[in-house]
Amino acid sequence: MVKQPEAVVRKIDDFFASYPTIVYKRGETILRAEDSPLGVYYLKSGYVHQYIISPSGETFMVHIFKPGSFFPLMWVVNDTSNIFHYDAMLTSHIVRAPKDVFVAFLKDHPDVLYFATQRLAAGLSGLVNRVGQLVLDDAYTKTILLLLYYADNFGEKTQEGLLIRLPLAHREIASWIGTTRETASLQVETLVKKGLLVTKGRLLIVRDTALLQKEITR
Repeated sequence: MVKQPEAVVRKIDDFFASYPTIVYKRGETILRAEDSPLGVYYLKSGYVHQYIISPSGETFMVHIFKPGSFFPLMWVVNDTSNIFHYDAMLTSHIVRAPKDVFVAFLKDHPDVLYFATQRLAAGLSGLVNRVGQLVLDDAYTKTILLLLYYADNFGEKTQEGLLIRLPLAHREIASWIGTTRETASLQVETLVKKGLLVTKGRLLIVRDTALLQKEITR
């Protein structure tokens, strides 16, 4: 995870402060792959899904953006056509700035450019690791790795364990790990039966990350 230097964060906040905030409701599309971006999107609050849809209609999750993120970076720094869809996972507040103005801002502030490059590299590294997991690991292992990722990034300590604050439906698990919804459901049910996972409405609770990790290191 790339740590945000306070000085850099202040510069980014100050830059985007001159542009209006757009509110996206949960599930609302922010940017589609077939559309040209209208600018650089800066996430002030909420969470955003980045994903692609295959020609057969299957969804493959790529990344989750947290507050303080801006996208689509490949389009910004390399003028690469956007091939991803972006949806709000929860109600999200987003600021959009013109690309040319933002690029000029990056050129004038090397520390911000370096930070943006770090985030881009971290995202690409995570994607490469996930592709490797999709090829090499079985559905059970991939489900556990996904739950550990969610628990580490979005977990909140409770008496029952780490409550994953973001809803993670079985169909979304399937999209993350590249399998069917039925297969994903079986993996979740197995973990629940083993006492490693608890369902709480639409949310999941990881009872003990160390015990969950042992499931894939035996």
